[in-house]
Amino acid sequence: MSSFLDSLDESQQLLVDTVWEKFAEAGKFPSFRYVELVMRHAGYNAEAVLNSFPVLYQGNTEYRAANANFPRPLDGPVWLTLAGLRHVREHGAETIITALLGYMRALTKAQDRILQDPFNYAGPDTKLDLRDTVTSEHPGVDHGLIFWVALARVANYEWPGIRFNHAEGGNGIGRLGHLPEADFDTVENYLAAVVTSLTPADHSAELSYTDPRALVRSIGFFDVTCELVIGRPLVKRPPLDRSGLLVLDVASEADFLAGLAALAELLGQLDIPKKNPPHALGRIADYLVVELPEVDRAAVERAVHTLDRIRVLRNSNIHTKPDAGLLEVHQGLGLSFPIRDYGAAWDSIRAHADRAFASLQEQIQAARPTSTVTQTPGGPATEALSAVVPAQKPTV
Repeated sequence: MSSFLDSLDESQQLLVDTVWEKFAEAGKFPSFRYVELVMRHAGYNAEAVLNSFPVLYQGNTEYRAANANFPRPLDGPVWLTLAGLRHVREHGAETIITALLGYMRALTKAQDRILQDPFNYAGPDTKLDLRDTVTSEHPGVDHGLIFWVALARVANYEWPGIRFNHAEGGNGIGRLGHLPEADFDTVENYLAAVVTSLTPADHSAELSYTDPRALVRSIGFFDVTCELVIGRPLVKRPPLDRSGLLVLDVASEADFLAGLAALAELLGQLDIPKKNPPHALGRIADYLVVELPEVDRAAVERAVHTLDRIRVLRNSNIHTKPDAGLLEVHQGLGLSFPIRDYGAAWDSIRAHADRAFASLQEQIQAARPTSTVTQTPGGPATEALSAVVPAQKPTV
């Protein structure tokens, strides 16, 4: 998900800028032969650069920021999608993005016609004219012929959001594409939905959670392990009324938000040194690598990424502008979007957090120096975890 929204490298940015320069002049995408020669003069292989863009599939159809007619790109153009136009620094690209997002919103709204006749088995026509629709959103604005031609050509390749029949003169008729709805105000949120929709799940993200105390136990074991191996606990114990929320089931949205807030506060208050990045989860992997050089960083980062999804989910309920990766967060935590069953959602979140803390505890324990001796509070020096196993399961 994140790779699709990341910044481009130097060669990718050059290719996008090369295509946009000619596209902005004529409303047509340049040939692969032209792009290939420009890139070759700059020391790059155009086909290799095109292949370096993250790609999503539906059958044999590809979606990339920039694409060509593989495997014979010499015979056609190199085009940009909204994922590519997002990286163009000129205002004209932003105008096209805004217009197409507005067109998608209108196509989404057109589906309401289905509700007007429940017995129309063929279904009403929900297709819309591109120029009429965009003009109605921006009355009185004369974009010019090049704009309309360019807009229609981009729409022609934007199949995740639009299925478009291109017409001469910069117009055409479209309907919604792969996405069942495309009601997005920003290209980042649109692309997040595209990635979520076109990324096949290799396994179900929903986890079962049957023991209400499992999460607090895994947090407790994680904290004890940190104290014994690293020499200091990392969990700041919350007040009882807050920690108690972690073991309670929920029956309403208010209960769900209260539990989510308590868990997010615990994650945000992890005692990780330094202040950059500002949230503790952003610092924990680097900290553990410094303290435990043998730790499996990849495994740590996977666990931290799970916990960070909880942070993003919590923030989306505070800030009016949600994070662009919100759909991926829901999918990764086994949640529907939007959430409808708050009890099941809370159980899935707790199960993922339980597994993440357990994984962190296991990685820390596995990376401990074999001869490390730590001083535990109120007691003599003790060999880390080799000699000390909590006789009673700790709680938070």
